[in-house]
Amino acid sequence: MASRLAAYNLPSSTSTNNLKSQLWFWGCLMATFAIIQFVKEGNQQHFLTLFIQNLRHLPAYLLVAYIFNDYVLIRQYKKQKYVLFTVSSLLLFYLGSAFDRLFTVYVYEPIFRAPPFEQESVVEILRDWEFLITGYFTPILLATFAMTLDRMIRARNESEKRILQLERDKNKAQLAALKSQIHPHFLFNTLNSLYALSLQKSDKAPAMVAALAELLDYMLYQCDDQVVPLEKELHVLDNYIELERLRYGDALDLSFSPKGQSERAVLTKQLQIAPLVLLSIVENAFKHGASQAIAMPKISIDISRNGSELCIIVGNSHHATDHKQNQDNERGIGVNNIKQQLELLYPDHSYTTKTTAGWYEVNLRINTQI
Repeated sequence: MASRLAAYNLPSSTSTNNLKSQLWFWGCLMATFAIIQFVKEGNQQHFLTLFIQNLRHLPAYLLVAYIFNDYVLIRQYKKQKYVLFTVSSLLLFYLGSAFDRLFTVYVYEPIFRAPPFEQESVVEILRDWEFLITGYFTPILLATFAMTLDRMIRARNESEKRILQLERDKNKAQLAALKSQIHPHFLFNTLNSLYALSLQKSDKAPAMVAALAELLDYMLYQCDDQVVPLEKELHVLDNYIELERLRYGDALDLSFSPKGQSERAVLTKQLQIAPLVLLSIVENAFKHGASQAIAMPKISIDISRNGSELCIIVGNSHHATDHKQNQDNERGIGVNNIKQQLELLYPDHSYTTKTTAGWYEVNLRINTQI
């Protein structure tokens, strides 16, 4: 218990939310005591009358409960001063019981009790420890324990909320770092292609610059959100594929499904995905497939859905005997990056790869409802 008390730190009691929760707690507690008395006395008095009568004990409950929780429990039990804690607790509960009795005799009864009645002296009240224990000690003990339990539960909830918020902040920072890695990696590969075209004095270079500019605009300014419409991601893929078509021309065998606008509309309807997920997989296929192939490179991209589940299958040709290239497919910057993003955004995703003679394929399945 001592270790749990180390995190026993609630918001200030002056905060509005904490004040409301305290009023709610004490109201429910006094109502509970009234219900117990109502049942115990066999419905002889109205519940509301019993509730109002029990309010006379509230000053003593508040005094003892707050002193115990804010001083005795924290400063003595937490510091492992167990003997002092025990003595202080017993003394506190006894004095609290005496205070409750004094308040009843000198404040409550003169106002609400019809005279004549005998009024005990302060000394008589303090000496009658047996009556204080049997009549006042137990309710004060229960009220204090209830408040302690309530505080510990709320402290644990607050701690869990802080941990969850820290995890969210950490994941957000990690995602931002991973995205920042994608930008220079992608830019480096694309600029290589642009450089090759410029050396050839190709008239395709201006079109490539325009497509690249649109891609960079999206990557730098439009993908800060956790998810984006799938339609936007497909448009990004279109621009990237256009860049690669300009680079390879007729030497590229590419299939991309879905093709038509109607098919895409069905695929993308009310579907969102983390930005740059698709681009990273497709880019990796071009890097380790098209750029490494001797004969006509072949790239296959198939995107489908089953409800909220999105299935992405991307394949590329490769040298059938090039073991190093297969390892590069698995260990590239883009692959490691996308795997880390998937772990953060889609913990239940499925990411599998398959290598056959001259063909490498990635199969990704994610539930887009995150």
